[in-house]
Amino acid sequence: MGTAIKEKLVGARIPASLKEVLDKYCKEHGVKMNFFVVHAIREKLLEVVEDEDDIKVISERLKKPDFATTQEFNDYLVHRGIKI
Repeated sequence: MGTAIKEKLVGARIPASLKEVLDKYCKEHGVKMNFFVVHAIREKLLEVVEDEDDIKVISERLKKPDFATTQEFNDYLVHRGIKI
């Protein structure tokens, strides 16, 4: 028999308006809310890790004066949607 995936319950309070939008989306697209939330969390975490990795790489490259100016780096971060 296969190994069962252990699951944990996560509780979160979200605005009622956001819950309504989520309910509507899931109903209209035939998606289980649990499936949607799990994949949204996974996707967001992957994005955050990627952003952190990018910042590390760029920070190291910025130590080399011929790579980019501080303003160019800040512009890049803003372009990526990262708050500075």
